[in-house]
Amino acid sequence: MSDLCIYLPLEDYLAQWFVSEHGGDVPVHLTRGSVESKTLELYMAKLPEGVEPEVCADGKLAVRIPTFRNRPPETYNFLPPRALSMLLNLIRNRFDIQLWEELHHFGKIGKRQDELIYAWMEKHGIEPTEKNWNAIAKRYQRQRDIYLHRKRAEKQYLRKKSH
Repeated sequence: MSDLCIYLPLEDYLAQWFVSEHGGDVPVHLTRGSVESKTLELYMAKLPEGVEPEVCADGKLAVRIPTFRNRPPETYNFLPPRALSMLLNLIRNRFDIQLWEELHHFGKIGKRQDELIYAWMEKHGIEPTEKNWNAIAKRYQRQRDIYLHRKRAEKQYLRKKSH
């Protein structure tokens, strides 16, 4: 693992979750073999001429660039804009999947989501602030709406098919 970093502009709750997922240290040491690590291995590039290396910036999460065989971070330390966008989307998608997988069963039991989401936040190293809770609750509600819409469409399809 090198001392060189990339800096990710993540919302607070996502950054806190991401740090927790990868061991709790900042700068983040990516878990070997993780999809984020594999993404960096594939897309890290040489710094283009005329481009200054990024330095620590407020509001961005520092992630150490792993050392890959035949791709030393001293040479391959630039993440092109589209690769960065892809990495951020990948992190958001992993967050959404974990949130849904761990919470959707409880939605069938009760209507109180506040305690459920706060407990989930605590489990995943996310500060229990109202701002974080609101952002996570909105993401969860969007997923729940999609799920319910698909279930309704599936029922309608089955009804039409049986007639």
